[in-house]
Amino acid sequence: MTCPNTPPSLRRATALALTAILVGCTTPAAKVTTGLGQHNALYDGKSAVAFSTQLPVTSATEAIQRGDLAVSSGDMDKGLFEYVRALDLEEGNPQALAKIGQIHFIRGNQRLAEIAFRWSLQKDPRNQGALTGLGILLLKRRDYAQAKQHLEQAVRIDDRLWHAHNALGIIADLEHDYANAQHHYGQALAGAPGSASLLNNLGYSRYLAGNAKGAIAAFREALLADPNYPLAWRNLALVYTREGRYTDAVDALAKVQDLPKAYNDVGYLAMIGGKLDNAEGLFDEAKRLSADFYTLADTNQRRVAIMQGRAAAP
Repeated sequence: MTCPNTPPSLRRATALALTAILVGCTTPAAKVTTGLGQHNALYDGKSAVAFSTQLPVTSATEAIQRGDLAVSSGDMDKGLFEYVRALDLEEGNPQALAKIGQIHFIRGNQRLAEIAFRWSLQKDPRNQGALTGLGILLLKRRDYAQAKQHLEQAVRIDDRLWHAHNALGIIADLEHDYANAQHHYGQALAGAPGSASLLNNLGYSRYLAGNAKGAIAAFREALLADPNYPLAWRNLALVYTREGRYTDAVDALAKVQDLPKAYNDVGYLAMIGGKLDNAEGLFDEAKRLSADFYTLADTNQRRVAIMQGRAAAP
């Protein structure tokens, strides 16, 4: 007899994997579970035997609550174990599936993450966690159109989903729609105020839009939130270089790398920006500061000479 709760097959790319996962019927009200049942294909943590002494759970809600506690304490394996246990008590529980997908995505297992997210949405098309998770997964895969569709649906349901707004901001930047990108970063910051990564994204969007002053302000705010955030220091150096503030650029890069390398890298940025005389001086300083850096800086300096017409190409 066919199980009435078994979901239909998803698209061809995941059909084989789903065959191993979406089988069997459950009777949640009467079932008690201590280990993993037919949904163990969604578990990839340490041996489930490690959790064999866990107290039994009698509802999916209880298993999800235990999973949330485990994840909040940093035990992702135990959290994943509990979320998968929830599926044995309630076939296709969309909340459990979304959480399973999030853990797999964090761990870099896109195949299982996508299976969990899509199954969750099949059960509940408005599940915010699955919409956001699948959208970010598709963004990482560079399927921007599909990513945008899922993420926009997520924020229509709940405009406070800052992860979704951040991802939409990245897509808008890729589409050169900088005003919309900055709107999304602003919405994201309303949900996660003071986030160094969000402020860095806002700053880079402002830089792309030609707003150097606004970009610098955002990068500095990011560094107030996290003084050791390397990407913000690098982006700040980039804007300083484009503004001709070479000393400030070197000082910024020197926060995250050796001083000779900072001079060389700022010189390289100046060179590709057409500021050849400035680049040559920066390469000179890199060579003066470090014999180890002499070869690379000298090679870059020769490129400047070729670009200036003072030397022939090899």
